[in-house]
Amino acid sequence: MNTVLGQRVMSAESVPAASDLEFGTRRGNPLAAVRRLVASQEGILLLIVAVIWLSLANRSPVFWTQRNIGVLLSQVSMVTITAIGMTLLIVAREVDLSVGSMQAFIGVIAMQQLNSSHNLVFGLVAALLVGAVVGLINAGLTLGLGISSFVVTLGMLSIVRGAAYTTTNAAVQNQHKLSAFRTVGNGFMTDWPVRVPWPVAIMFVICVVFYLVLNRTTFGRKVYAVGGNPRAAMLSGIPVNTIKVVCFVITSMLAALSAFILISRMNSGQNNAGFGFELQVVGAVLLGGASLAGGKGTLVGTLLAATLLGTLNNGIVLLGYNSSWQVAISGFVILVAVFLDAVRRRLTGEE
Repeated sequence: MNTVLGQRVMSAESVPAASDLEFGTRRGNPLAAVRRLVASQEGILLLIVAVIWLSLANRSPVFWTQRNIGVLLSQVSMVTITAIGMTLLIVAREVDLSVGSMQAFIGVIAMQQLNSSHNLVFGLVAALLVGAVVGLINAGLTLGLGISSFVVTLGMLSIVRGAAYTTTNAAVQNQHKLSAFRTVGNGFMTDWPVRVPWPVAIMFVICVVFYLVLNRTTFGRKVYAVGGNPRAAMLSGIPVNTIKVVCFVITSMLAALSAFILISRMNSGQNNAGFGFELQVVGAVLLGGASLAGGKGTLVGTLLAATLLGTLNNGIVLLGYNSSWQVAISGFVILVAVFLDAVRRRLTGEE
């Protein structure tokens, strides 16, 4: 009996564990890691970004300079910051098309507040408060009246843009009184070992915070539940409308923060700012793997998609192509992302 048991023990010990087999497979087959990488939306985007970066570095000696990378990431940061909120909103099965016009309206309001108060904090608080109000109005009209958020925010896009022109009498709001103000959009958090622009640092902090919120909190799980099946979420006791209101407000406040960074970079509040910005934001979220049907999307995908769009725009400039292609690319990306999402839902039987 002991011999038999001993033989059994020896047999069990001689057979590699499943994890060892898996490790051996990975070690013996380098393509396994690549297969797992391209199996996800984030992996595909990462590979595409890497290929484009290497291509641009080969074709333009300017691309890989510290200054150009800093400018590229600073531009990406404004799209990403707003797209983080938009990701939550689209996951919850809503959308906000007014974020581009908010770049203009909130920008001029914040600049006027800066000029009158000479206080950086007051200007930022004014921007965030206006953003919160716009978000509440969008949520109230969408949920209170049962109107599609697409229609509501499309109308708000024009209203907010008109308010920007009316508030300023079609004049640019310049600011030259606060030297620290320009640091927000043009300064660096650190110069060594590499220069990290403040917009990039702000983007990183917000990405980390909302990644944890979306993936490690009850609120994040509720957002996915609301977008996946609103009726089932309601029957489960989840306050569907409250979750959506919070997502609307978060999106608008992050758009306001992005507007504040923009006016700092330009040192002026311009009522024509933000044209096409909503296309970049929505395009980044959809290309990152989110679905207009709700319940699906990741912040990592959004960040990589925003980086991809920013890289394409940067490459167009460096290679000397017509800058008008930047707008066309955003629209093309949205069409491709929506098409791929529709194909995916048909193949998986979600429709």
